[in-house]
Amino acid sequence: MILMDEKSYDKITVSDIVEKAGIARQTFYRNFNDKNEVIFECARNADDLSGIETSGDSKKSYQIVLMFNYNYTIKRRKELKKILSVHGIENHILRGIQDISPDLLKPLKESLSKEEYRICRYKLCYQITGCRRVFLDWFLDDMPLPVDNLVSMMNAMNVPQNMFYRNLPCVVVRINKE
Repeated sequence: MILMDEKSYDKITVSDIVEKAGIARQTFYRNFNDKNEVIFECARNADDLSGIETSGDSKKSYQIVLMFNYNYTIKRRKELKKILSVHGIENHILRGIQDISPDLLKPLKESLSKEEYRICRYKLCYQITGCRRVFLDWFLDDMPLPVDNLVSMMNAMNVPQNMFYRNLPCVVVRINKE
């Protein structure tokens, strides 16, 4: 992140990174294959701006709650902007959703048919990715809407649980302002 204050990401080399970090080149390659993995790790760490939790224990009450950490976003704004300026990093962040969906559905897997499970997985991927994409766009656009308005808008756009697939969980967006 410090090097990105000095030059653009595409101009940073592994040599620059190991010199700035004060580590041997072998140490770098023991932990990372290339500099892209470093920025992916930074993005993973920056992903503290959002979290996902579940609530409820049955099909009827189960919800996926997507939390955005507003104060973290404000406090780490400059660093997050740097990370998001790297070409392809947004797609890398959004691709991570594919790994999350099955874990979120584990508690329901036994009570869902194969078709319901598949539909639920697709629905969650669609809703979570869409919410994250909107949040990223809002952030990169310098947060022009009040955060509460943004959350209300995203919740209004999510497919309500009582439409179409009544037995499947829905995604609810919340902002953590603590």
